[in-house]
Amino acid sequence: MFFGRYGTRALSLLVGGALIVLAALPVAVRPDRCLSGRPPEGERYVQVVAHPDDDLLFMSPDLFAAVVAGWPTMTVFLTAGEGTAGLDDDHDPHEYARRRQDGIRAAYAWLAGVPDRWHGRTELAGGVPVRTEWLVGSPRVRLVFAGLPDGGDPRADGGPDALSRLLSGVTRCVRAFSLPGRCLSKADVVGMLAALLTGFGPTELRTLDPDPSGTPADHHDHTASARFARSAAAGLRVRVRSYRGYPITSAPPNLRAGAAWLKRVVFQIYRRHDYRTRGAPRYGNWVGRMYTVAPPER
Repeated sequence: MFFGRYGTRALSLLVGGALIVLAALPVAVRPDRCLSGRPPEGERYVQVVAHPDDDLLFMSPDLFAAVVAGWPTMTVFLTAGEGTAGLDDDHDPHEYARRRQDGIRAAYAWLAGVPDRWHGRTELAGGVPVRTEWLVGSPRVRLVFAGLPDGGDPRADGGPDALSRLLSGVTRCVRAFSLPGRCLSKADVVGMLAALLTGFGPTELRTLDPDPSGTPADHHDHTASARFARSAAAGLRVRVRSYRGYPITSAPPNLRAGAAWLKRVVFQIYRRHDYRTRGAPRYGNWVGRMYTVAPPER
């Protein structure tokens, strides 16, 4: 049951006759109260990430403000995020990829304060099939799923790290994991992203770190997604802001209490759909942090 526009579920467990609250969220949560302000008038944002959850873990709370306000924002997920599901466990990898998308939809809908209902269709972007979805109650909030193979998936053409191999030219082309179509080259992926950016007309493009350093090492997919996005943005009048990934694990927490709390709540909504994140303590390292690489570039 939802309580108010920004209500959430309260979960409880009865143990030995005592009611122990495990994860209860406030009855009338106002995400805007946890953020520093609304985006300036006329801003349009595109986030390009590797996996469903990179946006929530590494670009938040920056990306929250536009979603909460219902302003134009589009997040592009390059891989399906299937990983090794079905290889090291008995989960169907296609179902797992769909569940991760469900989690992302639920998180964005909750932030926007509207029901989790989406319109969507498969369409061509630069000749490449992608799945584009709009939030019914806040239609300027958009998600795009490209469905390329996850870097951890050895079932991809040529084995793991398909994005990195494609970017470096080691592999000529790879087939999408979750969308039918031809084998896609590096130029196809850049063209797909360029078509999405040109069609949306962002004022700011957000990517992961294209040249990460520090420990732990960042995910190869994170780096490749950032470099693909920057190649696609070449020649466009757009600010580019990049966010650090796994190396922020050892950095000091830097979010205000309200923003960190909101980020934790939103990730928990996603996490209900992603069995591989449950019980994994490392995710707690990222919800209290958000680091950009440098001032935004044009």
